[in-house]
Amino acid sequence: MTNRLLLAAGLGCLFCKLPVLAQSSTNSLARNADAITTLLSEPVDFCGESLPVDQPAVTHRWRRMLSRQAALASSLVVLKRRAQAVFPLIEPILKQYRIPSDFKYLPLLESAVTNRAVSRRGAAGFWQLMPHTAQSLGLRVSGRTDERFNLQKATHAACRYIRQLYQQLGSWMLTASAYNAGPSYIQQLSRQHPDTHPMALPYRAAETKAYLYQAVAVKELITRPEAYRDHLSNQHFAMLTSQIPATLSLIEQQAILASLASQETAPPALGSPAFVTDSTLAVVLLTDEEDEVPAPSTVAEHIPSTVTAHPAVDAIGPGRLATRSLSEGPLSEGQLCVFQVIQPLTLNGWTFAVGDLIHAHVELINTTSGQVFLRTDRLITAQTQETIPLRMIATGEPHHPGVPLPPRLDGWGLNWEVL
Repeated sequence: MTNRLLLAAGLGCLFCKLPVLAQSSTNSLARNADAITTLLSEPVDFCGESLPVDQPAVTHRWRRMLSRQAALASSLVVLKRRAQAVFPLIEPILKQYRIPSDFKYLPLLESAVTNRAVSRRGAAGFWQLMPHTAQSLGLRVSGRTDERFNLQKATHAACRYIRQLYQQLGSWMLTASAYNAGPSYIQQLSRQHPDTHPMALPYRAAETKAYLYQAVAVKELITRPEAYRDHLSNQHFAMLTSQIPATLSLIEQQAILASLASQETAPPALGSPAFVTDSTLAVVLLTDEEDEVPAPSTVAEHIPSTVTAHPAVDAIGPGRLATRSLSEGPLSEGQLCVFQVIQPLTLNGWTFAVGDLIHAHVELINTTSGQVFLRTDRLITAQTQETIPLRMIATGEPHHPGVPLPPRLDGWGLNWEVL
């Protein structure tokens, strides 16, 4: 499943002193620096460990993640409203285990503050614990009883696990990365690069590279939106700075109530008539978008031998992929939506299966023409939960980008193709 960041009021000046990155012009770098000169004087950090502002690659990645997360501010508003109900319950437990309060932001990425969340891999609950890990931490996980869905018991178990990771790694940032990628891999990497900052380590997976940055970006935008005013729309800024949470939808109320309840039974299976999807599905882990799409042979090197490697999906041939939306709520520019493949299709040697998930961004909403333009970011396979880069565009008619604005996002049917 899945890691976090930092800044200062004078950070713009620091950026002006950094070397210009190869792909950016001097003017472009200056504009980026000017855009964040309004930040507060306190440094941005995770658990007291600061982002190294003297490392251009790290600050560049941070600026990019901050901008991408701010573009998904509608999801942050949902997370903030849910967190206001749950954080008071888990903060005392974190304190009991002497774990910094910043770790409460990890479940925002893992489960979107929904205790009944279940991944196709089997991770479950507010902290998204795998069955074996949960059992090793003292939780009961069986057909009838699953204590991962007891918020209090699962939080105690997660804290025991986090303490173990910290004792092994000696850094809270590395601990957060290990929560996403596993302790053995993180420990090996940190030993190979003992003088490298945790946010600059050469993590293999794009998700792990982005995990710490995204966690800190979420924390910063939720707790200090005024420091990032230039990155937020007026509406999102007002909602994030409001002390009174907006009215929750019925589904979100049910999700929070489920988090507060001491339920220990598994929820209905995904796809069953009793299973209810909610906007949790719209809050997903971002990946490092600057990573190059690996060739099929490179992907295979990082996949266990029991998993069949798939080619990267970047140049799909003629044909259109049919999906339906699993996201809900109003549509806004920059929003991340999740679509499920509803018809199997083979394009240029790639097979899309029913149940595969497509993550896509809303690029533009043209209210005059009533058209909305979307592009895909990635595909998550239903069978192996493998994440594959995907570049497709929503089309209303073949070879014509753009689709009519939907009356509702839930169940919205879309076709995708590569132009």
